[in-house]
Amino acid sequence: PQMTAPATGNVSAEKMRQAENCAGSLNVPTPAGSNAKCHQSLPIPTERDPCLPATGRALSYVDIFVDDFIGLAQTNRNGRRVRRILLHAIDDVFRPNDSRDSMFRREPVSLKKLRKGDCSWSTVKEVLGWIIDTVNMTIALPKRRVERLSAILSSIPIHQKRTSVKKWHKVLGELRSMALALPGARHLFSHMQEALSNKIKGRVSLSKGVHDSLEDFRWLLEDIAARPTRIAELIPLLASAVGHHDASGAGAGGVWFPASTLQPREGYQNEPVVWRLKWPQHIIDELVSSSNPNGTISNSDLELAGGLIHLEALAQCFDTRERTLLSKTDNLNTLFWQRKASATTDKVPAHLLRMLGIHQRYHRYVPRHDYLSGPSNPVSDALSRDFHLDWTAQLAQLDHLFPEGSASCQIWEPSEQFVAAVLLALQKKRARPEDFLLEPNANNTSVDTLDHCAHPTLEWASSPLVKGSKTKLTSFKKSEDEFVLRDLEARHIPSSLERLKVTY
Repeated sequence: PQMTAPATGNVSAEKMRQAENCAGSLNVPTPAGSNAKCHQSLPIPTERDPCLPATGRALSYVDIFVDDFIGLAQTNRNGRRVRRILLHAIDDVFRPNDSRDSMFRREPVSLKKLRKGDCSWSTVKEVLGWIIDTVNMTIALPKRRVERLSAILSSIPIHQKRTSVKKWHKVLGELRSMALALPGARHLFSHMQEALSNKIKGRVSLSKGVHDSLEDFRWLLEDIAARPTRIAELIPLLASAVGHHDASGAGAGGVWFPASTLQPREGYQNEPVVWRLKWPQHIIDELVSSSNPNGTISNSDLELAGGLIHLEALAQCFDTRERTLLSKTDNLNTLFWQRKASATTDKVPAHLLRMLGIHQRYHRYVPRHDYLSGPSNPVSDALSRDFHLDWTAQLAQLDHLFPEGSASCQIWEPSEQFVAAVLLALQKKRARPEDFLLEPNANNTSVDTLDHCAHPTLEWASSPLVKGSKTKLTSFKKSEDEFVLRDLEARHIPSSLERLKVTY
């Protein structure tokens, strides 16, 4: 793909010829070709998601953001055609200057900007403050914005106790704008938002939690140049796996149903995976209940912790890099914490969401979250409660709840290292990234996965954070009929996002 930087206004035929002369030959950088492991994430995958739509013809696309025109095209000839259509369309809206115009009337598109490179094709362009590389398929911050991020973090030393509300608004605004295309960064704002909500007379208190969040941003900054964001980490496609999870006062559990296109890791097959974890007694003792109103851990906190372990289960059993994963819960608090990626609090959710963001960045997956009513979540409900049963008895009891054709049900046990980090978060303590980021096994090359997708057309709201304006929503009522075995068969998993109950 080729890309043009923003151009504004109208141009005459003379300006159009000058723009084409300025374009010259395509600027195609040499691909990095490196797949070396980065300490903040797994290596980039060598195969693209088979569910990526393919039209079979050269790309031609133009988008408009306020007064900026952003175009993409493939092949030189098609690129010239797209550019001519764009500039003629601008002429239809903004007429060219003529002899009757005042000398002070300026044309919307200036030759000065064209000579600087506007409206010229290149595979690497800065668009709306981001550098997009269509060869390596990455998006990155420009050097000046990286330097600005460094300056922001340097301006708040770890010993600083408070700052002005005006400065804190500016810090949060700039960090938010940079977090849009930095996987994991959206999950680091809970403590910083909580500090702003507790301002006193124009001053914001910078607690230890705030400084820990800023330290996490410094951790991102250390590797921001060597780890540009892959575009495939930001845009959700068709689901590669659907999972249900649940938690109770006794423990947590979940089940994943993978699509036929998801590559398993060594020791696993392309079959459903189940897991469960019994909470230690010191966690159970802190659970808020009618008999323990002063507890520090709520049931929603346990559900969120279960959701984090749930994603770790799939990442350890399958190659989830740059794949869209749909995780469902029957707890609405947990659902919207996961959707928003932050909560204005310094309590347990802030610590768990931080871990979730770092986990997502390391494993490079695209998470989607949805609601599943309690009566429609029988597998996870049993896994999170029936600890009096061993695995043999548990699976025998749940056998009728798995799709026909499933040869077996695989068991995954959470590692002690990961569980220890989750328990620290439940106690509002901070674990270092290296304490819970565990490199999974290599892919199981003896298992053949399908190289095609049964539903290659995206008909649902594909925008990462918002609902598409043309998306039609059906009414939703809580029902026991939502657990449909046919929808959990491997061939139907990719269409799962068409059945979202709560849209983004």
